[in-house]
This record gives sequence, structure tokens and C-alpha cells, in this order.
Amino acid sequence: MTWLWMCLLAGGVGTIGSLAFLLRFAEQLRHEGRCERPVHSDVGVVLGAYTNGYEPSPPLAARLRTALALYRQGYVRAIIVSGGQGENETVSEARSMKRFLVLNGVPEQVIYEERMSTNTWENLRHSRSIMRERGFQTAIIITSDYHLPRALAVARMLGIEATGCGAASSRGEFRAAVREVFAHIEYILRRRQAPSWKV
Repeated sequence: MTWLWMCLLAGGVGTIGSLAFLLRFAEQLRHEGRCERPVHSDVGVVLGAYTNGYEPSPPLAARLRTALALYRQGYVRAIIVSGGQGENETVSEARSMKRFLVLNGVPEQVIYEERMSTNTWENLRHSRSIMRERGFQTAIIITSDYHLPRALAVARMLGIEATGCGAASSRGEFRAAVREVFAHIEYILRRRQAPSWKV
């Protein structure tokens, strides 16, 4: 019985330690994302998140409000909205984002839709193509604070001259922040093993 209790205790300590690690890492990513400071650039690139029809989820709405603020303050003169249509979505994230921005006063002609991507690497690779087509040289990457460090790393890997602006995440995004911890670790490990790996 003593051995069993020792095993259970060790397992409990390990679980608590793992949870504490995840919490610290997630908070560190949030902190890094919020500390990023954008500089005036040609275009803002808003990375997609779930949308319920044309109703952006809270994380996506936060990203869009951040993009609006940057546009209104003159940090960017155009916006790329990047996100495809997931299996549980009825419209593409890009289309939903563009509608939100237009309804909030951004001219339709300065918004460019990227509707093919399904992950961060595709978001930025396809957005880079739009930048090249339109002659945009510099970008501000706009996404949730905990996602921004990895998004900027991918952007720089793709040769995009970019700064970032992290939309403040809420307590309700805890699970998304924890998932980002695993995605960030996987990105680091895969990049070390294979420089051409795509995320």
C-alpha cells in the first residue's frame, strides 16, 4: 500500500508540475506578445480564428479591433485578412473579417482577402503572395498575444519584414493559450530538426 501511495503522490506532483509549466509558458507567450511594438508599415495582416457565420468569435473580434485601431491611427494603409473556411464554419474567416472591418468604416478597396489558409504558416505564406502582388514591403502581424511570438517567427522565416501587435487575450482563451504552448514547442523542435518544415 505504501508503494501505491508513493506512486500516486509522485504522479500528482508530476501533474501539478506539468500544469504549472504550461501556465508559466502560456503567460510568458502572452507577455511577449503584449510587449511587441508595431512600427508604421504598408499593411496589417490579421490572422484568422473561428467565426460563427459572420459573427467573429471573441478572439477574432479582439484581433479585428486591434487592426481597426492600427488603421485609424495611421500605422497601416491597407489590411490583409487571412483565414480559410473550416469544417465547422459556414463562411471563410477572411470574408467574415472583411465584413466586420467594412461595417466599422474601413474602405473595402483597402482590404485584401486570403481565403485558402488552414494554419499559421499558410496564413503568412499566402499573405506574402498578396504583399508581393500589391507591392507591400512591410507588415504588422495582428493576432492574439499568445500566438504572436510564433506568428512573427514564421513571418521572419518566410522573409516577411514584419513587426507585430498582439490583441489582448481573455481568461476564456485559456485552452487556446495552452494549445499554443504545445504548438510553439513543436515549432521550435521541428525547426531545429528540419529547416524547411512548415507550420
